[in-house]
Amino acid sequence: MKCHVPGANVKVLGRTVHALARFGDELYLESLPDCILLRTLNAAESAYAMVKFNKSFFSYFNYNYFSTEDNEGLKCKISMKSALNTFKSPTHMDKQVENLEIKLDPESCKLIFQLKCKHGIVKTHYISILDCKAMQAVYTKDLVPNRITSPQRILSEALGNFQSSDDQVTLEATTQSLVLRNYLDTNLDLLKIIRTQISLKPAEFDSYTIGEETTITFTLKEFKALLAFAEALNLPLQLHFETTGRPAVFIVHNGTTFEAHFVLATSKADNATQATSTQNTTRTKRKDSSVQDSARKKPHLATDISKCLDEDSHLFNFIDIPENNSINVENNGPFKSSVNGAANQLEIENNNLNDIMDCDNIPGSPTSKTMIKSVFKRCFESTFDPRAIHGVVLAENSDSE
Repeated sequence: MKCHVPGANVKVLGRTVHALARFGDELYLESLPDCILLRTLNAAESAYAMVKFNKSFFSYFNYNYFSTEDNEGLKCKISMKSALNTFKSPTHMDKQVENLEIKLDPESCKLIFQLKCKHGIVKTHYISILDCKAMQAVYTKDLVPNRITSPQRILSEALGNFQSSDDQVTLEATTQSLVLRNYLDTNLDLLKIIRTQISLKPAEFDSYTIGEETTITFTLKEFKALLAFAEALNLPLQLHFETTGRPAVFIVHNGTTFEAHFVLATSKADNATQATSTQNTTRTKRKDSSVQDSARKKPHLATDISKCLDEDSHLFNFIDIPENNSINVENNGPFKSSVNGAANQLEIENNNLNDIMDCDNIPGSPTSKTMIKSVFKRCFESTFDPRAIHGVVLAENSDSE
């Protein structure tokens, strides 16, 4: 695979890599006869991003440049950190870079990015290939009942009212309004936290179609990342979503050269704490089945992803990790001094054993006077004469300073 990206589009590619870096730690690249695909997935497998660059995005494009056979396109996985080092400052790359050449040789273990800058400067980055495989998620965006097209500025200004500590946002879509509010955990005291709610009217959006009123909850971190990507490119954002528990798809595209899909898993909102009315503060158990389990859940990638999308709140399945219920208890016997010989010592040991067996009968700690006498025993003897040590300097006076 070999392609050339003109200087004006290098800035778009750089911003794309930075946006994908806020989703996952690995970048999947796949070359097809008519486009190049960039994909990533977050660690929890609840957020997926895919960006498609068409042939018109490049000044030169050949997906099988290093092969004479008409085989499938090449695919590879690289570290996201390495990709970020290639596009350190995407804001000014269009003013510095004249052309970017991307090469992927199937016989090589490196992905090559060659930046041809002004004044004849050439920067070449060799990125190690971690694996030769592609990653794909199954989701639906065309047959969903709810579709909203919004200027990114509207949603960005709405999220500006939320607290930095909020990690999830609840979206309630009705035919009359679109409500955004911060998600509140049922374990928290609802009277001591800040509740934020923004109501937007359909007239504020470019298009607003709600075929089925629903309420969904998704992560706020990835939502802010895709909004920042749309804001940087000055493009509108399309929302495609269904009912609770189904993934929500956010689309950013310019119609001809590239198209970006951001898929976020949704979870069920707690009706008791997420209702629009703030008067009801009764704590009820969250209806999300993924939270009802006390055991932690470890994600894994299933083979049939479409079945996993029918689950509750994640794009992929989960397996339970059993809890470790073993508890180590140390019983330390009380401190006692023996004063009456071996018979009394045996009695003390028996008392210690009874104390261990009977946890409700715990003797008190020794008094400070007893402890002092045991340490400074000589000072409390009746025959002790302080004058006997007169003249012996035990600790010299310190200097006047």
